[in-house]
Amino acid sequence: MKALGFLLICLPLHAEVATVAHPQQPLPADRSVVWSPMFQAAWDQLNAKHGGPAVKVDPPNPLIAKLDGFRWNTAKVMPASGWKAWAGPATRDFADEVNAEAAKLLGKPEGPFKLENESPGGLSFYGVLARSVEFHEAFHRSRKKPLSFTTAAGAKNVHFFGSSGETSAGYGDSVRVLAWRPVDKSHALQIRGKADDDTVILYLPPTGQDFATACRWLRTWRGQYQQKPRRFGAWNDVGLHEKDVVQVPYLELEAVADFTPELQGSRTFKGSDLPWQIVRAEQRTTFELHEKGARVEVLVEGGDEPFGGPPEPPRLVPRHFIYDRPFFVFLWRDKAEWPYFGAWIGDASAMDPWD
Repeated sequence: MKALGFLLICLPLHAEVATVAHPQQPLPADRSVVWSPMFQAAWDQLNAKHGGPAVKVDPPNPLIAKLDGFRWNTAKVMPASGWKAWAGPATRDFADEVNAEAAKLLGKPEGPFKLENESPGGLSFYGVLARSVEFHEAFHRSRKKPLSFTTAAGAKNVHFFGSSGETSAGYGDSVRVLAWRPVDKSHALQIRGKADDDTVILYLPPTGQDFATACRWLRTWRGQYQQKPRRFGAWNDVGLHEKDVVQVPYLELEAVADFTPELQGSRTFKGSDLPWQIVRAEQRTTFELHEKGARVEVLVEGGDEPFGGPPEPPRLVPRHFIYDRPFFVFLWRDKAEWPYFGAWIGDASAMDPWD
């Protein structure tokens, strides 16, 4: 079966952005990388069509094992609306059905998938995520000075948004300080959205990490989050206060990934001796982050074929939440175990250069 194609949104292309299918996969330190459990959701739908995960993979494939073994509560992790995953026969009728639903999710006249050749004996799987998060309180764009974003390749001046001085004190509970760790120069902010329980989380790690490790730290800090008036203005204040500084680069990225080579191996399922082979597994991602919020769009498609307050004014401790070196950004429901989108910003290719 030939590839199922994309009808894709065109955004300005920067340096190549990588994509991983599972949060435990290692990340290149010098590139930006995206991950979303949207591919996992589509893979789960494919396994459901087979009656469960494969009982044998020959030769053993580590990525297939990770995808088959991933356990998550889809209803709690994925947003309340704006996404869906499908699996069914590799036929035009099923592709048309998926495209009709996908078009509604994307708010477009046509769906994003195009079936080039039918394969009635095979299966196809799809996924769509289209979600915007509008910050509860917008930040401010810097128009007088740039942010110097530094990587191993050097420094680059880019546009950024954020807050400082008295404006930082006005965000209240709309910005939560999950971590401020001067000892290893790491920190994390959770920014609330206006609708549902969507939030954006920014995490500057002390050193390079994979998505699973970053998420584990963030789960720990979110579980410890507690407002305590006596901490107001201190280093461990859980809200922004006057003299705090927030600086975040604008982001606009696009990533295209072909997971087919990583998913090779004959998969045998319970009740059948017929082996199956992944013949297409692709993901296309676009992401934007700006002073008013964030937007993500993920498109997944693939094919599977058988062979054959204190009483006295507190002393304010200034803290700088400046994302001027590689960092993570997540879209994460407030109580969910996993985010529904994550990006490792390992270079400045997704940023707006300061001219």
